[in-house]
Amino acid sequence: MYFIHLIFQVIYNVSMDFVEHLKSFLPDDEVKKLLLSMEEKDHHAVLLNTIKISDEEFLKEFPNVIPHPYVKHAYLYDKDEYPLGKHIYHELGYYYLQEPSAMIVSSIIDFKENDLVLDLCAAPGGKTIQAALKMNGKGLIISNDLSNQRAGLISNNVERLGLRNVLITNNDFSNIYSNYLNAFDKIILDAPCSGSGMFRKGDIYKDDWSINKVYKFAEIQKELISYCYKMLKPGGLLSYSTCSYSKEEDEDVVSYLLDSSDAYVEDINLKNGYITLGIRLMPSHFTGEGQYICHIRKPGISGETKFSNNNKFTQYVVNSFKTMDAQKYGDFLFTLSNNFDTKKLRVVRYGVKVGEIGKDYFKYDLHYARCLNKKDEFPTLELTLEEVKNYLEGNQLNKKNKNKGSVLLTYKDNPIDIAKTDGIVVKNHYPKGLRKKF
Repeated sequence: MYFIHLIFQVIYNVSMDFVEHLKSFLPDDEVKKLLLSMEEKDHHAVLLNTIKISDEEFLKEFPNVIPHPYVKHAYLYDKDEYPLGKHIYHELGYYYLQEPSAMIVSSIIDFKENDLVLDLCAAPGGKTIQAALKMNGKGLIISNDLSNQRAGLISNNVERLGLRNVLITNNDFSNIYSNYLNAFDKIILDAPCSGSGMFRKGDIYKDDWSINKVYKFAEIQKELISYCYKMLKPGGLLSYSTCSYSKEEDEDVVSYLLDSSDAYVEDINLKNGYITLGIRLMPSHFTGEGQYICHIRKPGISGETKFSNNNKFTQYVVNSFKTMDAQKYGDFLFTLSNNFDTKKLRVVRYGVKVGEIGKDYFKYDLHYARCLNKKDEFPTLELTLEEVKNYLEGNQLNKKNKNKGSVLLTYKDNPIDIAKTDGIVVKNHYPKGLRKKF
């Protein structure tokens, strides 16, 4: 037995406990294929922000990427060939980098433009971002994370990509879910888990795994899925997912809900998925890490979500923002695609941060700038690529132009930031914490 254990440790670099655990719910041939796949390198994917860049433009710049088999406007790539996280397009919000299997979760949800969506454990924001893009900036997404620091990561990504329909919160919904019974059209529950699906990402995940951790998270997941189902509208969809291979955290959690409610499961048809109660994505079947996904429906039919907006600050915003809901928090003005009662919520960001209202001035924010487009009739100044790099480093630009006052800096018609110019010099307003060299 010691010799066998040693073989598993050397060849697969996983504990015998984990191997025996897999064998308790997967056939031996699947276990073997899964363990072999763990020796391969992990894979990477990119989701395009089609508001800012088309597939054709992206492919012209990065021709060797491979279309994601399930996700529109997404591609698999080799990060050694294309270090996309360090590219200037990443800073300008042209795309979001995400693990290929995790990217599938939101892509197979049928979002509607008028949906009210809750993404409960949302950080760093990939599933929220994809939902926001699929909803065309309409409807409303409550993007929540229990950690304030991680909720800040959502805020950074939403700002960078220029998304309008995301309300970011930092709440423990176990204490407040009773305020939102039958409220949401869609709920995304990517539950915290033991993380075995991430073993290829590094030994830290392997070393941290234990069967006791699986059991601990299974109890947490049962609590989460129970109150999420209570917040789901009749006819609504709950997407439950984890990055764990463990049946206790996946099928058993879903079965717990089915046994204690009127919920039922809808089929998910993915060619390379391992079908169970829901679907398993495993690196032995699909070019991505481990992911479990299950679609749960609440019986019934609900009416369309009705939103009402109020904007008393139209003097500070242009065109498409005038119909959005506006709220003032301290000296800062925020607008959101649709109004939502936040009295019971700890809000990190109420939609788009438009800017700061001073006694005799208004200072525009980067988030607002990133949301603008050609239809918004804001004075613009087109920059060259070298000027963009110079600006993102934090330098002022010596550039003659016809504008005086606030101007939207653009590159290939895409917004960068709002700066001040006297017609000769463009002052740098880019946030100091974001400045970097390219």
